[in-house]
Amino acid sequence: MKELSPRMKKKREAILDAAARVFSGKGYHNARMEEIAVEAGIGKGTIYEYFSSKLQLFQAMMERSLQVYYETMESVISDAMPFAERFRHLLEGHLSFYQDNKDLSRMIFWDAEIFDEELKEWTNAQRKEKEKRLRSIIEEAIKRGELRPLDAQLVSLVISGTLGVMFGPVVLDGWDIDPHILAGQFADIIMNGIGIN
Repeated sequence: MKELSPRMKKKREAILDAAARVFSGKGYHNARMEEIAVEAGIGKGTIYEYFSSKLQLFQAMMERSLQVYYETMESVISDAMPFAERFRHLLEGHLSFYQDNKDLSRMIFWDAEIFDEELKEWTNAQRKEKEKRLRSIIEEAIKRGELRPLDAQLVSLVISGTLGVMFGPVVLDGWDIDPHILAGQFADIIMNGIGIN
């Protein structure tokens, strides 16, 4: 993508914000580019100056959301932190993302069955990238002796499943959580189990 002027960057961001609201409210297939243009306060043709299709716009919106997600994680997590602390921050960031982006989370995780094949492939690639990052953190912790020598892929799947199960209560049921407190409890359960010490 060519370098955009500050004014063009601002307009592109406005389109992405409007797309997030419209896609979240209507789902991918029911959202129309005209509605996104109206929401952004621009003409429909202007969207096509930035995005060639609805799919490309959706992907750009998702990429920006994931970038914000990863930047949030990276801003509080350092490689020097012990695994338990990194893990708690990771959990907190994930839960905060659910809490702060309920409409977007609902669309991404709840409406996924209506996505076309290209969109399913793209979202699956994003999921695999997220799992790869988590697996890398776990492998490092195993090498440093902070975790038992378990299968890092299996551990990452258990953690991903634990995070994924929170979608329903937080996003669909409106469970009002304090991500900091809940992340601490989750980390304790994962790190120490549920048995009596």
